Amino acid sequence: MLTEDYIVRMIRDMGRLLARVLGSDALEPETVEASSSLPSGDGLPLLEELKNMCGRGEINQAEDLLFERLDFSDPSTFPIALVFYQHLNEFSDKELEAWDYSREEIFQGLEDCAREYGVDPQLMEAFRT
Repeated sequence: MLTEDYIVRMIRDMGRLLARVLGSDALEPETVEASSSLPSGDGLPLLEELKNMCGRGEINQAEDLLFERLDFSDPSTFPIALVFYQHLNEFSDKELEAWDYSREEIFQGLEDCAREYGVDPQLMEAFRT
């Protein structure tokens, strides 16, 4: 349990760092959905669709959809990715495992998003244990 808590905090901290690097207002992922930092257009429907898919255990498909539909050339879309991975981070290890997913994949997904948004990969190495 201690290891799981550490990994959960590490993923949360990595998201906060990425938000700062990308100049996002989404420093607290818990408040992103209610904030105006989400882009207008189909950002919120996409996020809701992703969360619904995750609730059905379709995490891998939801992540694929995130990477297909997110505009990585626009840093203002980063909060969608951040909230998605924060949502995944709230599931227990047992739930993630049942859905063929892991905390390592959450970490890797955030790392992949950072790379797509142009963040230096060396910065992400600081979070590797």
